[in-house]
Amino acid sequence: MPQTPVRAIAVVLAGGGANDALARSAGTASKALVPIDGAPMGAYVLSSLRGSGLVPTIVYVGPTDDRTRALVDHVVPPGRRLVDSLAMGLGAAVALSQADDRLMVVTADIPWWTAEGVRSFLEDAPSVDLVYPAVASATAEAAFPGQRRTFVRLRDGRFTGGNALLLSQAAVPALLPVVDRIFSARKAPWRLASLIGLDVLWGLLSGRARLSEIEARVSRLLGLEGRVMVSQDAAIAADIDKPEQLSPAAREGPPLATLRGPA
Repeated sequence: MPQTPVRAIAVVLAGGGANDALARSAGTASKALVPIDGAPMGAYVLSSLRGSGLVPTIVYVGPTDDRTRALVDHVVPPGRRLVDSLAMGLGAAVALSQADDRLMVVTADIPWWTAEGVRSFLEDAPSVDLVYPAVASATAEAAFPGQRRTFVRLRDGRFTGGNALLLSQAAVPALLPVVDRIFSARKAPWRLASLIGLDVLWGLLSGRARLSEIEARVSRLLGLEGRVMVSQDAAIAADIDKPEQLSPAAREGPPLATLRGPA
């Protein structure tokens, strides 16, 4: 049975700046402000968070326009690095949260994620310190046949990562240093191996790793309990980050979520 849903303070990462390829092609201050079907892309995500009924507060990290600003509670300027934006957003979220609130980090470039999808994610997520969604290739390709995704091959199947993260407030101090180290080592395989373990890295490269092994290694790395949640909601992983993805063929999939809030 689904667990009792909990409130989650949302941190929406909407930075990237005007140098982002998609933002540059559209002439906007960030990717989240690129217009899609008459509204900025980030507004679809914000509307779905609001409509879920489980997100009382939204912290938005990045530049806004009138429409996105009307849908958020607190705006934080983006940092120079991903970890800087994440730290400032999570810091604001902790300050605005109540004791039992969890924190949900989500990117502003998944416009198909609906209010029902947000609610399902929060309802189904296990009660652990860190929950990361993954979507099987069959699920993603059935819902979005026109979109190209990057899949990781594991013994359990082929998966793509979701664009959300659910965590407890206690996980924040442990998470940020690890994100910083992984981001810094992302282009240095041996440094990355020293963080996640050569056995896990080799398992990922060879397709022999299991989800349970990745969960265990991340949990040990953080000193917290982490879980990979296999989601049936393909929209949580259907991000738009390249100009060519704005074409009708590349955007093939379900209708975009109905916007709630000021026009």
